[in-house]
Amino acid sequence: MADDKDKQAERLKRARELMAQRGGDLPVPVAAPAVPAPTAAAAAPPPHGDAGGNRWAGLLDILTNLLKPKPVAPPAPVQSATGVEPPPFTVVVAALGGDADGAAATFLNRTLTERPALKVKALGRVFQLDTLEDPSLVSSVVLNTRHAVAEENADLLIWGDVGRDGYRLRLATVNADEERTAAFGATTRIELPAEFGEPVANLLFAAILTAIDPASDAQKVAIKRLLPAAATTAEVLASRPPVQMTMPQQRSIQLVFGHVATATALAGPADQMVPWFDKAVNAYRQAQRRLGRTDPSWEAGLLHKHLAAVFAARAERDTEPAPLWEEAIKEWRSAAEVLPRALMPQEWAAAQVRLGVALYRLDLLTGQTELLREAVQALQAAMQVYSRTETPQRWAEVMHNVAQVLEVYGDQLKSAEVLKRAIDACRAVLDIRTRERGPLAWATTQNTLGSALFMLDRHTNGASHLEEAQEVLAAALEVFQAHGAKGPAKVASKNLSHVRRLIETHKSRKVADPHWLDEPEGK
Repeated sequence: MADDKDKQAERLKRARELMAQRGGDLPVPVAAPAVPAPTAAAAAPPPHGDAGGNRWAGLLDILTNLLKPKPVAPPAPVQSATGVEPPPFTVVVAALGGDADGAAATFLNRTLTERPALKVKALGRVFQLDTLEDPSLVSSVVLNTRHAVAEENADLLIWGDVGRDGYRLRLATVNADEERTAAFGATTRIELPAEFGEPVANLLFAAILTAIDPASDAQKVAIKRLLPAAATTAEVLASRPPVQMTMPQQRSIQLVFGHVATATALAGPADQMVPWFDKAVNAYRQAQRRLGRTDPSWEAGLLHKHLAAVFAARAERDTEPAPLWEEAIKEWRSAAEVLPRALMPQEWAAAQVRLGVALYRLDLLTGQTELLREAVQALQAAMQVYSRTETPQRWAEVMHNVAQVLEVYGDQLKSAEVLKRAIDACRAVLDIRTRERGPLAWATTQNTLGSALFMLDRHTNGASHLEEAQEVLAAALEVFQAHGAKGPAKVASKNLSHVRRLIETHKSRKVADPHWLDEPEGK
């Protein structure tokens, strides 16, 4: 009641001020709600010429209206669910090891919820990985995190632990493609201080956008729109990590920003690609400088791998790629030498594969045959880890790389033996890659087989392999065109035209009858 009287007094004061401005004076009225309805006599209009009566009646109406309780404003209309654009990405924050009361995970959850692009969910489950020195344990944890992402129908899972120095986080997606450029995974730790503000939060948000493997065109568009701005804000922290951070945290900041800059170069505007690639290289170099003598060798190996991936990605888009391929090869050689095969077999084998492919690509540009010999050795080394029985699809992918290298190598040496090895490798791959299970992979292998058969026909005498080459290339072209693979279709079409032209040449030679050369002159 006291509050109501205070409000009424305030309204009355405002009314007096209003009337004073208009040149009138106000009597002290009775409270408006208690004013009785006017009688018929009181309601009658005053006699003509009673201006004062009219004025006071008008003032009374104003005062009465002022003192009436104001109606409660209706709530603002809520936009319908159909009109609200939902966040494009769903992120799950798992319970963290060492976080007994859940405060650290809650803080992460709250920090990420402030980002409109993210729908954040909590998961009361801990995924623990104390060491990377047990490959079976790493594989098991990675598999569990991938399943968790799928079960939660999410795009990404944040998991890890928290200790005295702060967070040690990892990012997981459903596919967990460790060979994707700037890929996050079990080996990429994001080490952050226990309490952090906006700069660290910006870096974490940019890392999430980098790690997500977009599952739709809408998500691809969202990443292209969001990532450049997120990378720019994250660069503030990476350009000068606080000295209060531990050295592993500073190194982690640089490594993560290297991933972010690489992804931005690939997803951002074309005119900004080279500057972002340069920033990525600089960030990884800064991370290398923060390696300590007691840090495990694989930390250096992973940085070599990331640097190599940057140079390779740029080489694939540059007008003068050869020097960049040379830089990539140098870094992949170092990665393969430093990464321990026994402790990190997948990482080691992946480095061998990428080294072999880079050597092959550089040979196509320079024609240095010795590069192909090293490429075959690197790819065959990787196949010590990827077996046909345990990892058939990965084995088939590497074996197809071997076939491609052998095809070019055999052509350069004009060696039928090497070309036959390429053909045998293709046939082995086709036992795994079937048209029904993977039409595009099948067609790619068919294209390589057809090209190798064509080369074999050029460098041998006797039985022709062109009819089979024409058959497999036509089948590959049909699949590429059916699936809208314009680039591969163009290559297969070009190869097929070469084969058909050579077939016509052989036919014309058979039709020609040279017997007239032996006839007597003048006959």
